[in-house]
Amino acid sequence: MIHGIGIEIIDVDRFFRVMERRGERFLKRLFTADELDYCMRKRRPEERLAARFAAKKSFMKAVGKTVNFLDMEIRSDVDGRPTLHVNGLDDSFRIVISLSHDKGLAIAQAIVYKLP
Repeated sequence: MIHGIGIEIIDVDRFFRVMERRGERFLKRLFTADELDYCMRKRRPEERLAARFAAKKSFMKAVGKTVNFLDMEIRSDVDGRPTLHVNGLDDSFRIVISLSHDKGLAIAQAIVYKLP
């Protein structure tokens, strides 16, 4: 049964300007070391970081509460699909996320299922 759905869209250039202005401290408040390592190896890391930020925000919308950003981590499964891992989340929940970025926008959607 669907518990909640969330969606978030981010202006990548605006996110990049905040990254530049606030620096590494800002990024370390939002992303785990593994997320930063993965994204910073890519050609335009701000696109991937913005998409991950959008995914975390969309999850919070889906569950209807604020969660510490560092308690959430975007990983890839064996097929390369993004997965969201949330520390302390009840095992009766399943999260499906989708990330995308194109033409200066990053978007993510989260669907949270409550298992019987």
